[in-house]
Amino acid sequence: MKLRRLLTRNLPGLHYAVRICIGATLLWILLRKVGDTHAIWAIISLIIVTEPNVKTALTTFKSRIYNTLIGCGVGLIFLLIAGPKDWVLPVALTATVIISTYLTRLEISWRIAPIAAVIVMSSGLMGHSRLSGFEATLLRTGEVFLGGAMALLVAWLLSRIWMPADPAQENSSSH
Repeated sequence: MKLRRLLTRNLPGLHYAVRICIGATLLWILLRKVGDTHAIWAIISLIIVTEPNVKTALTTFKSRIYNTLIGCGVGLIFLLIAGPKDWVLPVALTATVIISTYLTRLEISWRIAPIAAVIVMSSGLMGHSRLSGFEATLLRTGEVFLGGAMALLVAWLLSRIWMPADPAQENSSSH
């Protein structure tokens, strides 16, 4: 009886935990098979995009992809034009934020674009090479896409068999 009460009291948390567990496990196995041992960006994308509602997950996924592409693209352009120089990083970040806030409307995802730009720029700075930034762009974008796609797949599959109850409906029916 106590376990049942615990499970129903935190059902949204349980749903989230199960989705993360399934998605992360599948993602980790898949990435290990292809030799990617640093799947951090794929896992982060999985966590960010994971939602019980497939429509909400799709919106989050699109925003994550747009902002990753913006950040990687702007970072790469600055890296290619100005080269791997320390002073370029703050300028590239400022440009990335301005572009992201004007092109995308989900404020919560605005932070993704400058983070992606930092990864691209820092790869170029650390490797002292424009090519390092290009490689980071391809890898990061691929992992973000894969992690988000896995979250969508898990959301869709679980929506067929186990959806959390809508808290607003539960509250109105108990009164």
